[in-house]
Amino acid sequence: MPTPLIPHILITGATGLLGRPLLRACVSRREWRVTGTAFRRIGPGLERLDLSQTDAIPGFLDRLAPDIIIHTAAERRPDVSERDRAGTQRLNVGSTAAIAQWAASRGAFVIYISSDYVFDGAHPPYRPGDATHPLNAYGQSKLDGERAVLRAGCDAAVLRVPLLYGDVERLDESSVTVLADALMKAAPGQRIAMEHWATRYPTHTADVADVLARMTAYRLAHPGFSGIFHWSGDEAMTKYDMARLFAPLVGADPACLVPDPAPPAGAPRPRDAHLDTSDLERLGIGRRTAFAAAIPAILAPHLR
Repeated sequence: MPTPLIPHILITGATGLLGRPLLRACVSRREWRVTGTAFRRIGPGLERLDLSQTDAIPGFLDRLAPDIIIHTAAERRPDVSERDRAGTQRLNVGSTAAIAQWAASRGAFVIYISSDYVFDGAHPPYRPGDATHPLNAYGQSKLDGERAVLRAGCDAAVLRVPLLYGDVERLDESSVTVLADALMKAAPGQRIAMEHWATRYPTHTADVADVLARMTAYRLAHPGFSGIFHWSGDEAMTKYDMARLFAPLVGADPACLVPDPAPPAGAPRPRDAHLDTSDLERLGIGRRTAFAAAIPAILAPHLR
């Protein structure tokens, strides 16, 4: 794909947890034309698109003619994916395949957002070329989405990311900040069990947005750029560890927290799917925000 004079960047899921900071990061680069898609909430710079209607995707893309598509939209809740496998496959795989096939026919570049859940968590840290083995329907759907992109034959990059948190519209929008919501709803002195089994690496959405914007800029400067990449925070934490940081910020007593060593209920999760990020770091791409430094500002708008 030759570099266009004014590249058009299309971001799917631009009103979601990752899409919002990504849209801001890309719009801030005034040398790009940027459009986001949304299912319900339409505003300046946003176009309505129902990604579950895969037959409509090629016509939509023909009208906008993007040069680069950053595909963030997905069903990302593992327990929902486990209950609604068909719906998850339709959104996470069907829409991805339609986008990738259009991109292959038009010479557009795709950046597909995948997950650390494509791994089983038995042998971390994971490099991009390591064997995949998803444990649940969500992880399988993201791996199937990766394969759909590769099968389409379009120029593409896959970015796998772990547990995300960031500025939320509701505390239950992220499985990180929902922990603070649980603390705020607990009765005074109530003992609260928090999972202390899986090691996670919470990663700020603004950092991922910065990485994606840099990947986009790198592709525009280096047309041969493609492949599978990882980005992740580097602080190993269980949900119990996160909740202990949340407690004083929401007026809860950390002593009321009880570490629960059992695996979580619901869809099976990997115990430790830490991602090796060295490939992007060698390109000078990467940004990390300390968890404890980010959380107070994220929670502040939601405190009583």
